[in-house]
Amino acid sequence: MAIHIKERYRRFRAWQESPLSYTMQEEKTHCCQNCGLEFAGNFCPCCGQKATLGKVNWTSVRENVMEIWGIGTRSMSYTLWQLFLRPGYLIRDYIEGKRQVSFPPVKMLLIVAIICTLFSNLIKPFFPDETVQAEGTGMDFFKWAENNQGWGMLILSSVLILPTWILFRYSPRCSAHSLPAGFFIQVFLSTLTLIFGTLSDMYRYTLWMVPIYYVITYHQLFGYGFWGTIWRLATCLLVIVLVASSVAFVLEDLPQLEAEKNMPVWLIKAMIAGLFAVFCAATLAIGYGISRWTQARRLKKNKR
Repeated sequence: MAIHIKERYRRFRAWQESPLSYTMQEEKTHCCQNCGLEFAGNFCPCCGQKATLGKVNWTSVRENVMEIWGIGTRSMSYTLWQLFLRPGYLIRDYIEGKRQVSFPPVKMLLIVAIICTLFSNLIKPFFPDETVQAEGTGMDFFKWAENNQGWGMLILSSVLILPTWILFRYSPRCSAHSLPAGFFIQVFLSTLTLIFGTLSDMYRYTLWMVPIYYVITYHQLFGYGFWGTIWRLATCLLVIVLVASSVAFVLEDLPQLEAEKNMPVWLIKAMIAGLFAVFCAATLAIGYGISRWTQARRLKKNKR
């Protein structure tokens, strides 16, 4: 029994790293129904029409309806399935150029946001939200992000791009990691976060899956061990907390501080925001130094 489970796990790990096979098979000659050219392959080299295009049937109806959302050629459901089972490997495949079978991530995030919004509105009468939102200027953005979940998640997660690039740029894997690649990493992760956040309206414990998936994704994507992944990711999240605290503080009114310190509010806000920025820079600098030191040790060990 134990051997059977180990074999299944080994096959699952092999599928995670390489789920698709692109072996070329011999194909018969086709005659294009659009331009009449005879060719071998899946698509006509002259006009680009599919070789297997047949009569109009219910499959044609389904494909045309799906084209309204732009998901007729690449399956969004298949990409989401891979995002749940092999998130880091899927993201690495995408940023390294294997994009043909992956659904466009930004479009997927916005479509998932629409579906999650509709789903939340349907279940809200059965699972009322008892939390009370605070009033204030600093909460305006978060209210807008809640009403526009796709764009809100995209903006909020973009704060992780720079810390991730600094702390994970010397990783054993993912040599194609750059700031633009970091954007797509956060788009994929935002899609997962949005789904788990919507499910948490029904199942409160579902939201605890988000940090677990972040650790698994970063581990698969960058190749560090679990402890190396956890402390780097925790450092990134600390930077996000500092940035969010600084932004919320700057957006809030502080008339009491102005009265007590006899200083203009903008100066107080600038000083505290600068202090937050120093903490962020120091945190990232320490993490960057440890990453460089780790890389130097790894290269020295490989030369031996």
